[in-house]
Amino acid sequence: MDQFTQALINGIMLGGFYAIMVLGFSIIWGVMGVINLAHGEFIMAGAYTTWFLNRAYNLEPLITLVIIIPLFFIVGYGLQRLLINRIIDRPHLISLLVTFGLAVIMANAYKLAFTATPRSVETYFSGFWRLSNVTVPVTKSVVTIMALLIMATLYLFLQYTRLGKSIRAAAQNREAARIVGIEIGAVYAFTFALCIAITAAAGTLISPIQPIFPFMGGPLTLKAFAITAMAGLGSIPGALFGGIVLGLIETFVATYVPGVGTNLGIVSSYVILVLVLVLRPQGLFGGLKAAVEVS
Repeated sequence: MDQFTQALINGIMLGGFYAIMVLGFSIIWGVMGVINLAHGEFIMAGAYTTWFLNRAYNLEPLITLVIIIPLFFIVGYGLQRLLINRIIDRPHLISLLVTFGLAVIMANAYKLAFTATPRSVETYFSGFWRLSNVTVPVTKSVVTIMALLIMATLYLFLQYTRLGKSIRAAAQNREAARIVGIEIGAVYAFTFALCIAITAAAGTLISPIQPIFPFMGGPLTLKAFAITAMAGLGSIPGALFGGIVLGLIETFVATYVPGVGTNLGIVSSYVILVLVLVLRPQGLFGGLKAAVEVS
């Protein structure tokens, strides 16, 4: 029973990170129709920036969010205007090739700058809480809470602000949104910038709990695909549900299948990806478009 409870707690905390990790990928795809294969590399970039600030200025990783979020918002805005805006109306293959090329450039640039040596980030939130025979890592608990706070803030922004409603309208029907006076170009630029900032923030949150290295982005992008398939494009409740499901699968398989570790858990997540794509390709929650229809 203690082993089950431990696996459950670990799975939920891992799922909290997966949920915040997937949001930027899901919303960009849902609103702009762009599949960002450099998504994991922006997580990596956020993690490296956090590591640099932690090493150079001894800043607590969570405090660096005050710098990371506006910095990568500016990066995302500039990238959308200079590059992404040119491929929005092109076939999906174009966006795949362009963002894949961007991912390769980013990964190798960071390798040249920082070498392939894994880096680690120090945090004040270390140690464990012990509940009977179950241990709860303090760092992962804080990461989960911060991820939930960011998700809740984003949800309220999309639901109740004028700009958030404009983003949802653009996801539902771009031409209709343009007719009623929404500036689609500005909405797209803001959406991409916001999503890149959230993605980099996910890198900040992951930095204290796993090594940082230049080629860590690929597996994270693949997991973003799996969770998006379960959640539906741009669905925040769906991202939370899908992230927790994926986290629980990986944790329970790693716990109860001896000698396999997390590898079989990752394979299991892609079995779910295929099943959802076949049985319910719109996702379990429908995404931003469904949210517009019911509001």
